[in-house]
Parts: sequence; structure tokens; C-alpha cells
Amino acid sequence: MDRRDEQRSQTQDNLRVTIGGTGLRCAMRNLSLSGCMIECRDLIADVGTPVEVVLLPGYIAQGEVAWQLGESIGIFFLEPISVGVVRHFALDDWMLRSDWSAANWRSVTG
Repeated sequence: MDRRDEQRSQTQDNLRVTIGGTGLRCAMRNLSLSGCMIECRDLIADVGTPVEVVLLPGYIAQGEVAWQLGESIGIFFLEPISVGVVRHFALDDWMLRSDWSAANWRSVTG
């Protein structure tokens, strides 16, 4: 399966990211199980550069730069992240948000 076919959830979160040993705060614009897109000013990152993304306290995704276009950087995770982490950040589908489980949805719809 082409990893770009994977559903991406829109996000608006600032995260701590380390790219090639340089730590900074970047805006995460989308997230999937296999990667994310971030925006960082004044940063040039070569494809293949190692990346660490602190998604949650104690939850760091290891990856590498897949592409860069201006301030936007695509990151490919070396190991897929948890669906729960994607749900935590999801903006584009309220059903994915972590505060709405299937059990809550059934109880609301009754």
C-alpha cells in the first residue's frame, strides 16, 4: 500500500521537533499513522535527515524527512504510531477525537 494513500487528519498543534540534532517548536498541520506534515521557519532539512517528534509527553515518534517545500516538511515515521495518538490530535473528523469513543456515540444516539 502506498503510504500517501493513508488518511491524514488535519491538526493545529505546536510540537517539539528535533531535526538533524536541532530542536525547535514547529506547527503540525496533519498527522497519519505513518507520518506528519510540519511547518518550521528558517529550516532547511535534507531528505533522509533523522527526526524526533514529541507527540505526547513520553511519546516520541522517530522518523526522517521525506520532503520539504518552503516551510512545510513531510516526516515519515519509522514505526507506525498509535491510532489513539492520531485521534488525540484530529480536527477534521469529530468522530476521531479521543473524547468520543464508540461507546459514547452509541449512548448518545441511543
